Amino acid sequence: MLKTWHRTAGLFAAAFLLLLTITGLLLMQADDLNLDGRYISDDRLLDWYGIRPAPPPLTFAVNDHLITQLGSRLYFNSDFLLNIDSQLIGTAPAADEILVVTTDDLLLLTADGNVAEQLNETAGVPPSITHVGISSDGTIVLNSVDGQFTFSPLDVRFTSTDTQTPVRWQSPIAAPAELIASLNRSYRGAGLTLERIIIDLHTGRLLGTFGVTLINLASVLLIVLIISGIWLWLGRARGNGSNDA
Repeated sequence: MLKTWHRTAGLFAAAFLLLLTITGLLLMQADDLNLDGRYISDDRLLDWYGIRPAPPPLTFAVNDHLITQLGSRLYFNSDFLLNIDSQLIGTAPAADEILVVTTDDLLLLTADGNVAEQLNETAGVPPSITHVGISSDGTIVLNSVDGQFTFSPLDVRFTSTDTQTPVRWQSPIAAPAELIASLNRSYRGAGLTLERIIIDLHTGRLLGTFGVTLINLASVLLIVLIISGIWLWLGRARGNGSNDA
């Protein structure tokens, strides 16, 4: 009876050991396989982890490019730029670069969408910016709670102004449906890495409390199998010894 139970339980334990071995090997090579940099985009897994769809996008157009904010994430076209803690206010051409304005920061991007410089209050950025626009003479104008300021990207200078020159203030646009779909996939996937999935498989957390309990029971079963295996081996050894006598 013990032999029959030992074999049956061993089949279950073998599957458990196979899962642990494969996931363990993958985790040992996590850096080489870039598991922490690979993101899951499967909607079912994202829903299972409670990662919800992205909030409504806020998009501005500049130089045939689109700058979009989703939650705390900022995108250049469909490429992720960086995380921000403030709200996107607008964009404007800035010499050979692109100016991106948030309520608290200014970003200067290269023509291909790389962050060249990030400016905040220590660089003289006016507090709580509400609008960005371009005057009739091409000057960049920032409107903040402290008044209006012109911005010169060449020497990174902010100058208070009370000019009455007409300003064309930037307004958000409706992002193309294809872009929204792409950004939604990127936004949801950025919260769940392949490494996280493998770790949760390894520990059983992928199935919640049930999975952790299953892993614990399987671990206990392995201990019992080791003990029963030793018991059976000792019994066979004693039997062999008595026969030899």
